[in-house]
Amino acid sequence: MGDNRLVNLLLVEDDEDDYMLALDYLQEMPDYDFNITWLSNFDDIIQALEHAKFDLCLLDYQLGAHTGLSVLEVAKKMLCTTPFIMLTGQADEVLDNQALALGAEDFLVKSEINSVRFIRAIRYALARTELANERIERLKVEADSRAKDRFLAHLSHELRTPLTSIMGYTDLLLNRAELDNIKPELSIINNNSQHLLTLLNDVLDLSKIKANALSLTKEWMPLAPFLADLQSLFKVAANKKNLDFKISALSDIPKQIYSDNTRLRQVLINIIYNAIKFTHSGHILVTLEYQNSGTLHFTISDTGVGIPTDKLKRIFKPFEQVQDTTTRQEEGAGLGLAISGALVTLLGGGLHVESKLAQGSQFSFFIDTNDDVGRRLELAPLDLQTLQVSSSTPTNKPLLTGHVLVVEDIPEIRALIINILSSSGVTVSTAKNGVEAVDLLSHSHTFDMVLMDLHMPKMDGREAIVTLRKNAITVPVVALTAAALKGNKETLTALGFNDCLTKPIDIDDLYRCLSFYLGHTHTVQNEKTAKKRNQIDNILLVEDDEDARELMTLLLQTLGAKVQSAHDIASCMACFECTTNIDLVILDLTLPDGSGFDAASKIRALAPTQNIAIVSGSDPEPELLAKYDVDKVLLKPVSLPDLQQLIKT
Repeated sequence: MGDNRLVNLLLVEDDEDDYMLALDYLQEMPDYDFNITWLSNFDDIIQALEHAKFDLCLLDYQLGAHTGLSVLEVAKKMLCTTPFIMLTGQADEVLDNQALALGAEDFLVKSEINSVRFIRAIRYALARTELANERIERLKVEADSRAKDRFLAHLSHELRTPLTSIMGYTDLLLNRAELDNIKPELSIINNNSQHLLTLLNDVLDLSKIKANALSLTKEWMPLAPFLADLQSLFKVAANKKNLDFKISALSDIPKQIYSDNTRLRQVLINIIYNAIKFTHSGHILVTLEYQNSGTLHFTISDTGVGIPTDKLKRIFKPFEQVQDTTTRQEEGAGLGLAISGALVTLLGGGLHVESKLAQGSQFSFFIDTNDDVGRRLELAPLDLQTLQVSSSTPTNKPLLTGHVLVVEDIPEIRALIINILSSSGVTVSTAKNGVEAVDLLSHSHTFDMVLMDLHMPKMDGREAIVTLRKNAITVPVVALTAAALKGNKETLTALGFNDCLTKPIDIDDLYRCLSFYLGHTHTVQNEKTAKKRNQIDNILLVEDDEDARELMTLLLQTLGAKVQSAHDIASCMACFECTTNIDLVILDLTLPDGSGFDAASKIRALAPTQNIAIVSGSDPEPELLAKYDVDKVLLKPVSLPDLQQLIKT
């Protein structure tokens, strides 16, 4: 009995004999314990439904001056969520249909109260209620997740903007010889700014990982220079604590691997940094071993404070700080290892840790280094002595010529970028928003490159680039963005940007970007999009929001599609009826003269096999998708990879 489900049941019955019969049979039903409330007075029934929560109501049709239908009518107006099963003295098709129309789950003849059908009706009603409750909870969780993602995206922009000024101006001041007397204080500001940026990136990464929105950018990367870079970086930190630091290999390793350079570097930095932070004497050793299966194994061992056995599982949970139980000398947010574990999984491997308190720790992980076509890797011994690579040494300031337009609405950041660019020899002009930028570029052909912020008043960067490319202005334009979201770079490239830099602006990245675009002649179109493509699809896009319609049209066109657009169902049908060979119809769910499902129904009547996709701000009901035979659903915001996947499938 203890494992039975407790069901709060309202039994509405004015005949005591029928009540006793139902009560006896309910108490004999397996798997359920019924907490029964018996009522027969209409007002008492309505009050109970309004103030109490019932899992099920068995509702007799005959209730003296009222009927069960009267109860259903009031319950429907009250938006009551209790499921009802109507009980009648004899079968009556008209009555049954009236009850179902008013929201009853089922109807039963009282003579069936001791039958298998009675049990089945109750089980089905309760099961449907459970599914509905689960779906409501799932939708709440999804809504909360989307709200959190929007908040984090806004937070990223708001925090990166002031960080751009703080870090950029600190870098400039650190390079001025007359300020040597305050450089220790400037270094403190710079280090804390870097720490804040790292924490911001970690929080955003963790959010994207949980939302399955963090994508990898895998490419062939030379392994030895990558490792030499890390060795140079961490030798300095290790030497400050008189620790030995070394990277070595137990076997020949690939000259190149197919992986995400940035994310692999992030994992190793997180683990090695922790090892140095919690090691006060001894060494930190990083060893590699390659296996013929294509997996590359990393082991980071230290002679640090170690981790208690009962705390080992906690270290991969966000915001858990094992140092609370071992030492209070070092602080941290407890995010690095949680993110590292998730990133290693994305890289095709797994992460493991062994540790003994006061003796040290050993973190081991492996990654998949194969590409999709199974290219054979060339192996060689690891030799870091002959490589002189160091990410801690800034790239030499280039000496460049050219005319660069900086489009940025925040005066401090605009002045910072001007200072950096001017020091490299280029001529700089500025604009405070997209309107000014379009006007300048439309009337002057002297600009060799544009740095354009995305978030600006009057006209933002996205609107500006669309206008420029429509006007056949081909100057290279690099986006400045505070957001590093899934599909963001691909989407910006599709709009017409040549590249993007993330705020706070890394000076080395900016110099490399300047050298690239001012040192070569480029066309505005990305080489990939300039290549001749096979036509993918003829698409009819139905979207009432003009900006969204224009953006999706541009994105689809960059994928090689021919796009016709409509803003409502009427114009959609007019276009559909006079056009042949439409391969795909993309319908916004909310249109001025109806829903996307209404449009789908009309299209299906004319072309039963037409491919149809719905664009929605939330997951539509599966029943509706099945009813209208919708092939695909895209959730807003729609990115270039989303559309690419849609066309492929």
